[in-house]
Amino acid sequence: TADEALLKENLKIIGSEAQNMQALLENLLFLSRTDQHRQKLNKKILDLDDIVGDVMSKMKTVVKTHNVELVSNPPAKIFGDETTIRQMIRIFLDNAVKYTPAGGSISVASKIVGGKILLSISDSGIGIAPENRPKIFDRFFRIDSEDLVSEANGSGLGLSIAKWIADSHGITIDVDSALGKGTTFTLNIPLNS
Repeated sequence: TADEALLKENLKIIGSEAQNMQALLENLLFLSRTDQHRQKLNKKILDLDDIVGDVMSKMKTVVKTHNVELVSNPPAKIFGDETTIRQMIRIFLDNAVKYTPAGGSISVASKIVGGKILLSISDSGIGIAPENRPKIFDRFFRIDSEDLVSEANGSGLGLSIAKWIADSHGITIDVDSALGKGTTFTLNIPLNS
C-alpha cells in the first residue's frame, strides 16, 4: 500500500541519517583525540601494495556508479599504522566519488621515485577552484557544489583527518586540480628502506 511504501522510504531516510551522524561523531572523536595528543598509532612495517589492493578491491565491489581502476601498484614497504593508513586512502577515494558525477572515473596509481612511493588518487570530477585549494584541509570546509554534484554531502572533516594521518607518517600531499576536469591528490610516502 501507499502507507507501507511511505514507511519504507522514511525508514530508509532515518537509517541513512543515522549512518551520517555516526560517521560525524567518529570523525569528531578522532579529531578530539588528535587535539589532546591521545590518538594512538601502532606503527610497523607494512606492505602498502597489499593495503591499496584491498581497499581498491572493496571499493570496486561497493561503487557501481563510477569507473574505478587500479592502474599500477608496485610492491612497497612502508612504516606506519595500518588502520589510519587505510582510513587516509579511503578518505581520498570517498572524496573522489563524492565530487565526481556518476559515470565519471576514479583511478589510483603508484610509482617508486627515490626513497618514496608516490600514490596518486585521480578523479574526473568537478575540480577545486584555485582560491579554495589552501582551505581544503581545514576542518568543516566544504566546496559548495550542490548544483554540481548532488551526492556531495558531508561534514568537511575527512580531509583534515587525512592530513593529520599524513603528517603523522611524514607523508606530504600534492594537489593538482582543474575546474571541470578533475583532481589528483598525490601522497609522497617514505619507503621503509
